[in-house]
Amino acid sequence: MKKSLYIILSLFCLNIFTSVYAQNNFMSGSGKSKQGSESAKVFSDISRGIANQDVEAIASYFSSQTYLSLSSGINGYYSSNQAYYVLEDFFKIYRVAAFRFNNIQTDSNNPYATGEYQFEFRGKRDTAQVYVSLKKAGNKWKITQITID
Repeated sequence: MKKSLYIILSLFCLNIFTSVYAQNNFMSGSGKSKQGSESAKVFSDISRGIANQDVEAIASYFSSQTYLSLSSGINGYYSSNQAYYVLEDFFKIYRVAAFRFNNIQTDSNNPYATGEYQFEFRGKRDTAQVYVSLKKAGNKWKITQITID
C-alpha cells in the first residue's frame, strides 16, 4: 500500500512539473512571437514611410540617438529632431522611385531589415542598399540605425 501511494504521489508531482514546464515554454515562445509581430509592424511602417518619402511616419520610431549613414556623405549620431531634418533633406535630393525591404529579421532582441532603395538623382536612376536596425526602449521599438548606401 505504501509503495502504491508513493508511486501515485510521484506520478502526480511529475505531472504537475511537466505541465508547469510546458506552460512556461509556451508563454516564452508566444512572447517572442508577439515581439516579432510588433517589430514587423514597425518595419512595415518604416517601409511605407521610405517608399512615400514620409519622414513623419518614420520619425515616431527614432531613438534619442539614431545613427544615420547616408550616401550623401552624412554619418553620425543624431537626436530624433535632427534625424528628422537630415532624412527629410536626403529624400528631397535622392527622390524615391521605389523601395522595399527584401530581408526582415524579427526573431532577435535586435531586429533588422535590409532592402533596396531606387532613387533619382540629377535626372539619373540609381540603387542603394538600406539597413535599418531596431532596439527595444521601454515597451516600444526604436530605430537605432539607418544606413542608405
